[in-house]
Amino acid sequence: MAGRGKYSSYSSPSPSPDPFADHYDPFDPPLDPIEMSNLSGPSHDRDISLHNVPTGAYYPGTTPGDGAGGQYEPVPARGVSRSPTYQTTIEPSMTTVGSGLVSYKTKDAAAQELVDRRAGELAQWRIHWSTPAIIISLFVAGVMGAVGHHLFYSRLDGEAASNQLKMIRYGTALAFFTKSTLVGTVILSYRQRIWHTFRNKAMTVHAIDGLFSATEDLTQFMVWEMVRSAKVATFMAACSWLIPIASVLSPASLTSEGRTTYNQTTCPSVASLNFTHESLYNFRKEGEFPGSSLAYYNTTDGAGGDGYFDYYDQPSKNAKRLTVTSVYLQKPAMYPNASLNSCGEGYNCEYSITFTGPGYKCDEVANSSNPNTENIIANGAPFNISALAPQGEYVYLGVTDIGDYASPQVPTKDNGEPQEGPPYPEMLGVFQIEPVLWIGFSRNTTTPYDPNSAQGKKWKNVHEPKIIQCVAHHTEYRFIIKFNETIQQATRVSRIFVSPVVDTTVTLNPANKSDLTITPAENFVRPNTDPEKYKLTAAYHSMGSLLRTFLRGGIVYGAPFVTKSDISETRLIEPSTSYPVANLTDEIQSLYEDMLITLLSEPHLVIASKDSVPCTKSRTQNVYIYHPQGLWIGYAIAVAVTFAFMLVGFYSIWQNGVSSDTQFSRIMVTTRNPTIDRLSVGACLGGDPFPRELRETKLRFGVLLEDEDGLREGPLGRVEHCCFGTTGETKAIVKYGTYAGLKRWREDEELGAEDEKEALLLEKSESESEDDDS
Repeated sequence: MAGRGKYSSYSSPSPSPDPFADHYDPFDPPLDPIEMSNLSGPSHDRDISLHNVPTGAYYPGTTPGDGAGGQYEPVPARGVSRSPTYQTTIEPSMTTVGSGLVSYKTKDAAAQELVDRRAGELAQWRIHWSTPAIIISLFVAGVMGAVGHHLFYSRLDGEAASNQLKMIRYGTALAFFTKSTLVGTVILSYRQRIWHTFRNKAMTVHAIDGLFSATEDLTQFMVWEMVRSAKVATFMAACSWLIPIASVLSPASLTSEGRTTYNQTTCPSVASLNFTHESLYNFRKEGEFPGSSLAYYNTTDGAGGDGYFDYYDQPSKNAKRLTVTSVYLQKPAMYPNASLNSCGEGYNCEYSITFTGPGYKCDEVANSSNPNTENIIANGAPFNISALAPQGEYVYLGVTDIGDYASPQVPTKDNGEPQEGPPYPEMLGVFQIEPVLWIGFSRNTTTPYDPNSAQGKKWKNVHEPKIIQCVAHHTEYRFIIKFNETIQQATRVSRIFVSPVVDTTVTLNPANKSDLTITPAENFVRPNTDPEKYKLTAAYHSMGSLLRTFLRGGIVYGAPFVTKSDISETRLIEPSTSYPVANLTDEIQSLYEDMLITLLSEPHLVIASKDSVPCTKSRTQNVYIYHPQGLWIGYAIAVAVTFAFMLVGFYSIWQNGVSSDTQFSRIMVTTRNPTIDRLSVGACLGGDPFPRELRETKLRFGVLLEDEDGLREGPLGRVEHCCFGTTGETKAIVKYGTYAGLKRWREDEELGAEDEKEALLLEKSESESEDDDS
């Protein structure tokens, strides 16, 4: 008999000419093909027998306490036929045959083909590899993303902070990739957990809704029953919202800041001084040592003929310019490109240079406690302590020209040759001595004199006079040169006085101070006997004469002070008091060294040299700074939590016996329950507001209950069906139980699933043939 059966205690309606004229009745839906597939008996009209229905039990189509007169007839027991009032109305149809099989007919040919092909399919207890594999893959990808993020930032650490926007974008992409994969792992594991929860807890529809959508809708966490009944699943859903915080924290672990990096290397072209070049300098051969000498020379023969010699005239203009610049700057002058030439572009550097040059060895020879008057006079001092305050008038007195080289030596022509020809004077151009610096000064101690004393009335404070003697020496220097953003700093590390420039002494005639005795004569430096030594001495003498220019003269106390010395133009005098600085001895030597270092700023001097020296290069620039703890604190927590939830997911899969999902297809096959169909009356559109009584109905995912005595069919016949159902109509799903199969499958466990399906399909085919014959 084809068609959808109407079975009622009322008279049967006439068949409708329109096959779809009968509207869907939610309380009388089409017969469930799974139920029909297990009915036995005649394929046509059947009698109703309720003698096997337990007292008080009713099924869809029955009324409590009503045997046959209700709106719905009871589901008959096995072998009992339905009422003759069962009539065919419309297609699609289900035809029952004598064998008990049902052939479900639909107007959709493709759907009919699928129905026929799936007939007899059996549920299997097996965990498909895809879901566990995806969970593991996502977790591994997340861990690799975190490690890759760490390696990427580690490579950037210390590098110049270039393309910062691009690097931040790459880091953010890695962070979101890691976040996405870890959250995906948690959500897939969460889906396995909620099915485990549905099997073990009866929950309202409202709470079930919350579990299905908690990973997408934060408001579901307000459903207290969901939180109370599914604590682990709720916590997993909450963490799926919290894990993305790691993607916010991790990019911030890479910053940029100014950092100074150091590199021990070689600076190939640093400025240095080589005074020996002066000894070989010949203004006639500028190509050999090009540049400017520190001294100007006269000569006996400009053409350089036989027997000529050159002799010193005065310091060169370049030497004057450089030394005066140093004095007025109160520090060494520097060449504008010195840092670039020595360190390279963009770098600071530090290195040491050594050279031998002129220097003054200064010693204190007398003071107020040790006047030493007779000895210093005997050694050529032109004055004693009595000339200095408080006994004398001078607070500073410098005599620096005793025995100085006469300039000019002889009258010369315009070309520097002597006006008179040879023979020349024996002492022409000879350095008999390098003048000694005799410096006297008084230091104001700020300790007051007795107001009633003569000194107190004039000087007010105690003055301590001192006399120092400075002798020119060949001196070995070692300086540390530092460049910091083109600013040069020179620090003397060592200074060794080797020997006097001219090793002679001057003796004054006490009766006539202009009468000098200079000995020994063999130590005189002559231009015609040793020209190389002479020219070196001339260079030293030139530098010494420039220093002496500032030191000669005196400062006399008066109202106001009377200054007769250029020393007031130097840093050797305190501007606020017009007194010499307290450590004048050291400062005179330091001033002279500043003049020497200033020579480094002129690359066109004869003495200029380029040396390759070990150096420390440094550069301060914005570099990437990676703080690993900032990245790993967030990632470690996220990975650990995800790993724990992955184990929960695997445990749930193992407990469930299958891996599942929350897609529509899973909802479709797990809610195929006539009771749910009838509970859903009026809500088929799925719109809001959802019926409150339905939302508060408790459901559980379990096995739909059947009679224990096996004498009648349940709502789904003899097939134990797993689905959502009310608490009273479901029992727990037993792992590896036989569900959604056939009675024979449960009774004969030795028959394999494939054999069962083949037998079923064969029997169905035979039944359809019989139906066609009939």
